Amino acid sequence: MRRGRMALCRACAAVAALAIGTLTAGHFAFSQQKNTATVDLAARSQEILAHLSAVLRFYRSTTAPVQKIGEPNDVVYRDQAVELSTQAAGFALQSAKAEAALMAAYKKHEGISQAQTGPEEQQRLQNAQSRIEAHLSDLKTQEEQLDRKIAAARPRDLSGLQTQRKQVEGSIDLAKAMQDAIGRIVSMSDTEGSKGLAADIDSMQRSVPELGSKAAPVAPQLAPLGSARSSGITSQTMALFDLLGSEHTIDSLIHDNDRLHQQALELRQPISKILHNLIAQSGLLSQPGTEASAVAAPQTAGPAAAPAASTATSGTAAASGNAAVPGASAPSDGTQNFQSITTAFRALSSASVPLSQEIIVLEQSEANLQAWKAAVDREYKSIFDALLLRLLVIAIALAVIFGAGEIWTRATNKYVRDLRRRRQILFLRRAVVGLLSAIVLLFGFVTQFNSLATFAGFLTAGIAVGLQTILLSVAAYFFIIGRYGIKVGDRITIAAVTGDVIDVGLVRFYLMELAGNGPELNPTGRVAVFSNAVLFQAGSPLYKQIPGTEHAWHELIVKLAEKADYRQATDAILKTVQTVYEGYRTGIEKQHRDVELWIHTSVAAPAIESRLQFESDGLQMWVRFPVQISHAAETDEHLTKALIDLFAGNAQVREAVLSMPVIRPAVKG
Repeated sequence: MRRGRMALCRACAAVAALAIGTLTAGHFAFSQQKNTATVDLAARSQEILAHLSAVLRFYRSTTAPVQKIGEPNDVVYRDQAVELSTQAAGFALQSAKAEAALMAAYKKHEGISQAQTGPEEQQRLQNAQSRIEAHLSDLKTQEEQLDRKIAAARPRDLSGLQTQRKQVEGSIDLAKAMQDAIGRIVSMSDTEGSKGLAADIDSMQRSVPELGSKAAPVAPQLAPLGSARSSGITSQTMALFDLLGSEHTIDSLIHDNDRLHQQALELRQPISKILHNLIAQSGLLSQPGTEASAVAAPQTAGPAAAPAASTATSGTAAASGNAAVPGASAPSDGTQNFQSITTAFRALSSASVPLSQEIIVLEQSEANLQAWKAAVDREYKSIFDALLLRLLVIAIALAVIFGAGEIWTRATNKYVRDLRRRRQILFLRRAVVGLLSAIVLLFGFVTQFNSLATFAGFLTAGIAVGLQTILLSVAAYFFIIGRYGIKVGDRITIAAVTGDVIDVGLVRFYLMELAGNGPELNPTGRVAVFSNAVLFQAGSPLYKQIPGTEHAWHELIVKLAEKADYRQATDAILKTVQTVYEGYRTGIEKQHRDVELWIHTSVAAPAIESRLQFESDGLQMWVRFPVQISHAAETDEHLTKALIDLFAGNAQVREAVLSMPVIRPAVKG
């Protein structure tokens, strides 16, 4: 009975060993002469480690942040991807550990040592450790015996017993030191975690400690997709790039998932083949009247079934040419064959079932990733459509603004005849079109107005300091073009320069400089350029004609003799001035009426004024009269000739005039 159990155990071990051998990329090459088996375990180990490393990389990829923006269901897809990758990693670790255990059992069955020392050296160390332990036990027994003898010894025998006890204590210390040293050597040679496939698997498992924890990784907070649809072009473009990056990441995950699925199928294929052979053998054994020897090498069960059957039967070689495994003989009854097949099936299924579960999980993971990718693609298209719609709205708004501006320009050129008013309206048109265009672009491209306001505040402060003069000139422009401002054609005097305005810009205005002697001013050929900011300078007053007027004031100064009849002389001279004034009085009065209509108030009408004044050198007559600016010189000449005729024809007036009269502008320019 005992020999039957030992044979059964050897048969089970042989089946598991032969199964592991068939799993590897190599194959069993049984040598008839040496009666040993050679198995390529290194290739299989590398395949297992490569697959496990790829699974752990896939797990880390799924736990890393994938999306920054999306819908709430994207978090569900992400959590499910993490959960499925965690399950796949767990199943891969289970399968790898199971195969590592099978390989270790196979090595032990074949006598292949895991440690650096060979089997003989390892056995010698174990024998030495056993001898030291036995010796240490004997020494402790001797020590106890000596303690009892010392307790009951006579004084003359006590000294010798104590000396023997000290020698035994020294031997015990030496034996313990030797036991400790050899124990450490043996533990290093027997430790499975120090090297080999199992150690590599444990090292990989320690690199992902979160797999052992039940807490799921915290999903990153996603920006809501609705806010991206209603945001500006800048935010929508950034959201598109984020979604495009998420889609590429998910594509990479799908590719890795497919590769892992294919690797798992390839790893499971040899195990599945052996399991199918074992199932076929059990089917044959279950048929009534089937001999154990007939099941030894079924022709349809494949190459793995024959070695398994040979170990469960009498140990004869199969018809396919595989040699029997030494020590694999078993009794001929079918019960022990079933037990050996069951043992092998359980050993192999411990590695095959986790692989099958991993394959199922990877298929579910691929479906989840495909659904996730489809959701991200829909989100990308929705943001892209929203971006195109916003661009279309901006284009339409700008087209409407520029079209209205063009209509405004044409209407102004057609219906506004006053050049000054036309320039003001066209400038207002440019300002309105520019402002509306800026608002459309601002609201189209920017949505974070809080940060924009802060940035604009700092920018405005910097501009105000760096461009103070330019900003002041721009502000002064609106005063220049105002109701009492200047326009092209006005004659003004500013900073001791008199000239006619030829252009008014946003920052500068230009004067054609005028100069001359007496009442007549002529162009000098130079253009004076002034910054609009000169209006705000206290030392540079600006003088200009009243809008709608083109007249200036001239004065006539006549020195009179002290003893002459001044009344007759002054009356004659004043009458002469009035006669000259009557020639253009109508134009002056028309200008006066236009000024009253423009300022909506009454103003004293221009008229000739005369005064008699005492001067240091005698009495003089002062006459102030208006003249048209464009004909001032002609008027002064006409008055001069009239006075000459008066003096020539009236001796009393000529005698009353002490010196030649003087005609000059009352106000320069």
